[in-house]
Amino acid sequence: MKSKSEHIFFKVSAICYALIVFWGFAPSFYLSRFFDDFEPLPLPLILHGIVFTIWMMLYIVQVILIGSKKYTLHKRLGIFGVFVMILMIPTGLFPVLYKYEAGLNDITLTGHNVFRLFSGYALFVLAVWHRKNSFFHKRLMLGCMVMLMSAAIFRISMDLGLGSSQIFNKGIQVLPAICLLILDMVNYKRVVCVDLISVVAVFAIFFLADYFWLMPFGEVFANFLLSIFVEPFI
Repeated sequence: MKSKSEHIFFKVSAICYALIVFWGFAPSFYLSRFFDDFEPLPLPLILHGIVFTIWMMLYIVQVILIGSKKYTLHKRLGIFGVFVMILMIPTGLFPVLYKYEAGLNDITLTGHNVFRLFSGYALFVLAVWHRKNSFFHKRLMLGCMVMLMSAAIFRISMDLGLGSSQIFNKGIQVLPAICLLILDMVNYKRVVCVDLISVVAVFAIFFLADYFWLMPFGEVFANFLLSIFVEPFI
């Protein structure tokens, strides 16, 4: 019963993530040609969209494979997933840092986005480290997805006129983790702390990130990232 409810939860959450990504990036990427303000995207943003789309599709496939007990194929695709995640580091950081260098975003907004990406990457590393423990592995992977969804969720909030509502933005972002926490409390009669890692990360970044990025070493770190992920490519 526990296993069945978990499989259902992870499948539903994966589908919801796909819908969020499609809705969030339909105007600027997936369906951009059908919008009046269409402009061709520069190559780095096209690569960003392609790599993150592959990641999203791979996540859904991996969840389905586990639900279907196709463990061998899941492990093989997991190796491919590592390479996709490696590509997601430069393709994810480039647009965030480029907007900062171009003066489109200030250092605090840029810093929040950088920390969210770093948190997602770190949770993926932890998930790979715990790949032989399926209980922790899949929860850490969900946490990774929580951290990587903020950009899509923000675009949806803008569409709904809720761009300034942190209750909406952060609430939708952590909702899957909170739902999993409740499900685990029902199934296991205890708080599963790993469910809370992404929730803590989301709010820690929201409340504490500015203290880092507004200090002199915050700007130094931003310039260091620019020298690696932006300046060699422009």
